[in-house]
Amino acid sequence: MTVPNILGKEFECINKILEKTPNSGVGDDCAIIDQGKQKLLISTDSFIEDVHFSKKTSSLNKIGEKCAEASISDLAAMGARPLYMLLAISSKNTKEIKEISNGIALSLKRHNMLLIGGDTTKSNKLFINITAIGTSKKPVKRSGAKHGDGVYISSHTGLSSAGLYVLQKGIKGYADLKKAHNSPRALTKEGLKISNLANSMIDISDGLSSELYHIAFSSNCSILIDTVPIHPSIKKLCKNKKLNPNNFVLFGGEDYKLLFTSNKHQLAGKLGIRIGTVIEDKKTPKVIFKTKNGSKILRPKSTYLHF
Repeated sequence: MTVPNILGKEFECINKILEKTPNSGVGDDCAIIDQGKQKLLISTDSFIEDVHFSKKTSSLNKIGEKCAEASISDLAAMGARPLYMLLAISSKNTKEIKEISNGIALSLKRHNMLLIGGDTTKSNKLFINITAIGTSKKPVKRSGAKHGDGVYISSHTGLSSAGLYVLQKGIKGYADLKKAHNSPRALTKEGLKISNLANSMIDISDGLSSELYHIAFSSNCSILIDTVPIHPSIKKLCKNKKLNPNNFVLFGGEDYKLLFTSNKHQLAGKLGIRIGTVIEDKKTPKVIFKTKNGSKILRPKSTYLHF
């Protein structure tokens, strides 16, 4: 699948790579290797110091745990059962590697996964690469959204980016927001349940607006958003600091909640919060956001762009 350039220069770069290399359907959270009844799902992620994390706002232990959860979240996004992990760490000393590994070990235990290999090298900047491997009988792709599907999120968005704001500004309190940023959880159990009724699914790593566009373009449809709930702590923070909460709930990344569509509305409502509807618009897939003054096109945007 060619990712639309509207999602930023990172995806322009990805498209150029795909044009020059043979591939078998790149475009989901994981690669799918068909092994008969069971499909093998594989995802890889890189995390770089001062790009994806900062030692100023998080401990090494928490950095390791967060990176692991972010990688495992790709498996959750397709309804896969996590099994194995490969780990490569580059650092300036072995002490850092040990502390990061302790955090990763917590995630491995939490999700009942095995570390099956990896590599360690010396580097001035901390670099972590994780490959997560799982299985699924019927993986849920981004491309299955259908006209009339409800659009759901597994829970509130924006808490991680709001937590990062609080940490960077040195604001006291807001422990739940700080925890959301430093200690996210991959929703593997939720992903397995949702996979039984979802037509499409993705995890919210780059911000809700961007993930909505991924589903819209992959499924060749448009999405109408009626409302997005705002967590009480975000409301409080935005009121106190005179901020726009939409900058967190629509555009904030690293939540690792699940965004999915389903036509089984009653069951889906028990597993998520309905925020909109899938509508037909095959010519120009887009996301439409209802406001008090009417409707507007919601542009894909993330609080962080790589390029």
